[in-house]
Amino acid sequence: MELIKQLAALAGLQDSYVHAQGHTEHVSLEKQQAILAAMGFDLSSDNSIQQHIAALTEQPWLEVIAPVTVCRQGELLRFRLQQLQHEAISDWQWHIVTEEQQQFSGNITIAAKDIVEQRTTGKGEILAAELTLELSLPLGYHQLSLSNGTQSYQQQLIITPQRCFQLHDKAVLHKTFGPAIQLYALKSQRNWGIGDFIDLQQMIAPLAAQGCDFIGLNPLHALYPELPQDCSPYSPNSRLWLNTEYVALEHTEEYRECAAAQQRFATENFQQRLQQLRNCSDVDYIGVAALKKDISVLLFQQFKQQHLAKNTPRAAEFQRFVSDSGISLHQLAIHQVLQGELFARDWSMAAWQNFPPELRDPNSSAVAAFAREHTDAIQRQLYLQWQAQLQLADVKRLCQQHGMAIGLYCDVAVGTSRSSAESWGAPEDYLLDLSVGAPADIMAPKGQNWGLLAYNPQTLRQKAYRPFIELIQANMRYAGALRLDHVMALLRLWCCPIGADATAGTYIRFPAADLFAILALESQRNSCVVIGEDLGTVPVEISHLMAQYQVLSYRVFMLEQKAGSYDHAAQTYPELALATVSTHDMPTLVGYWQEHDLALRHKLDLFPNPQVADSLYQLRADEKRLMAERLQLSDGDYAQLVQASHLFTAQQPAKLLAFQLEDLLLMHTPVNIPGTSTEYPNWRRKLEHNIDEILTRPDVLTLLAAIKTARQ
Repeated sequence: MELIKQLAALAGLQDSYVHAQGHTEHVSLEKQQAILAAMGFDLSSDNSIQQHIAALTEQPWLEVIAPVTVCRQGELLRFRLQQLQHEAISDWQWHIVTEEQQQFSGNITIAAKDIVEQRTTGKGEILAAELTLELSLPLGYHQLSLSNGTQSYQQQLIITPQRCFQLHDKAVLHKTFGPAIQLYALKSQRNWGIGDFIDLQQMIAPLAAQGCDFIGLNPLHALYPELPQDCSPYSPNSRLWLNTEYVALEHTEEYRECAAAQQRFATENFQQRLQQLRNCSDVDYIGVAALKKDISVLLFQQFKQQHLAKNTPRAAEFQRFVSDSGISLHQLAIHQVLQGELFARDWSMAAWQNFPPELRDPNSSAVAAFAREHTDAIQRQLYLQWQAQLQLADVKRLCQQHGMAIGLYCDVAVGTSRSSAESWGAPEDYLLDLSVGAPADIMAPKGQNWGLLAYNPQTLRQKAYRPFIELIQANMRYAGALRLDHVMALLRLWCCPIGADATAGTYIRFPAADLFAILALESQRNSCVVIGEDLGTVPVEISHLMAQYQVLSYRVFMLEQKAGSYDHAAQTYPELALATVSTHDMPTLVGYWQEHDLALRHKLDLFPNPQVADSLYQLRADEKRLMAERLQLSDGDYAQLVQASHLFTAQQPAKLLAFQLEDLLLMHTPVNIPGTSTEYPNWRRKLEHNIDEILTRPDVLTLLAAIKTARQ
């Protein structure tokens, strides 16, 4: 028992945590054992457990220098040098190459006073010296080399700023507001049954005219074009690349040149199918994907014949995009085609873990042979990704041209899907046999299992945090603000074994101080405000790190229905926060007031027992009574409910205010119910009206004008 506890602590598992209701929950030894086994530890004997303990204890000591050091700009540059005592060398040469190719070098001599710690290991006595370089390095990613004349060691030096970017850094001093939309849910007369980047472009001018400084979006991560029914933006195929279903194909250069595509689009059958998709109240992802594939095949053939075959400047631009995008994009394109081919034969092949063994490794000769045989299909995916990047770049430019202070407010999912191209391309980066979720709280009394993968904290450190850095860089590319879904993941993640429910989990810890510092570096470089979604069970360390690095908190009016939240509203919705009335994970305001969400949860058996259900119904009654009293609401007047709650929230100090178009339209059905997958059609429900109609409706414009006044 003690050995298991010791191993669990070394592996980063927490044996207890503070429940959302305030009491301490202890994690059973059986649960810890199951998670350790899923992490790959052999628990079959005390001897094997002791070997794991010895390896984890000694591993940090056997590094001559750590793979990475994260240091704040202006602080002394310190690093540890560790040597076996009987092989210790005093004289070393150091050399630093900055990312701008500046070079610094010198000599350093280790004296007895530099030895700060020593440890006995299986390989002998280790001496650890702490060394300081009197050097001021610029922000960024630099390379340190240490040499003793016979051997050389490398370390990534990451120099970070004191805090994240803030709007006042570019002289934006006013309080901002804007809609938070689900892009796929937009209806328009021209789209193909799913909102797209042209719909997004066409929203910018009317919203900017009303004083909006940003448009919030669901994650735009790449999904599964050959498995379009897997539509959750929070269960992505790759968080480094875009969902190409958002490409407006008829707005590409190839469409303007391609008579075959135009003729296909104009046929009566195609137009009928298109109108049916537009008329659906839910997105028909399978139908949309079929129509888009039909046309995109023709567009890529046009591009191949008229540009690739002739080596035109446009072909060179495409090839430069593919080359600059690196291995992750190429692997995504191969995975999308390979997954589709295998899934068509056998539904179990949706996950790469079930691919034929020779196809589970993206670097295998079998995958290379598949790629050669399916060159056109893979190139088409690359072409679509190129078009997605071009159209979203146009959105960013339009936001700037119309004077939006922020522009796009983007969202990054907390993890990647287990069957994703992300994990197929770098399986060592993830804990493949654990699933990310959350323990029970008021929003999900049975807890949540999201079916996502967590980073492997050991690999993350060995790779000098490169996977995390690339994730943040990719998602800030077009964003003026970025929301980190479940920001607590930078400190710890609730993980449970694959196939187990959420109650079988515990927290695994991550190097939060380093990750927040890197986040601040990328935030400053991209002039991107960072919002941390800090709902649910939030440890005090996260609150401290968010304050230290000026990551905005995420404050939701519907979760703040306590008398103190009204009495001390300025503290409830502080300046360093994004305030919102509701979110995509919650009922709409009308649905909340009608208790539609509680009825749905009862119908779907999401309450662990009748007592919890009763307590939540009672809590809702108390919250509605308080809201009606403080906002002076008339019973049954939903327009007043929406206006009063939005204006109250708009008046608060929070720098950003987001609103949901669903609330302004008095819709009552939610777009997502946390804790469900197939039980409810999540991520499908569209807005009830076309977006151009919504943004010209007198009631909507009147409320937006009132919100603007309240923000001033």
